[in-house]
Amino acid sequence: MYLGWFDDTPKKPAQAKIAEACAAYLARFGVRPNVVLVNAADLVAVEGVTLRAVGYIRVNNFWIGWEG
Repeated sequence: MYLGWFDDTPKKPAQAKIAEACAAYLARFGVRPNVVLVNAADLVAVEGVTLRAVGYIRVNNFWIGWEG
């Protein structure tokens, strides 16, 4: 299951946006996410999750999920 997250705050780094999205996923589903689908422009290193750049995700959009 994935949670869509949008954050276009100009000066906030992608790592912070992804951390907030992961916290929202945990609060909603009770499980820590282990994968985040991002646009190539938002591809950064975040400890504890695998980021995967995919062409259909737009900039500042993050799909947070868990893959078994």
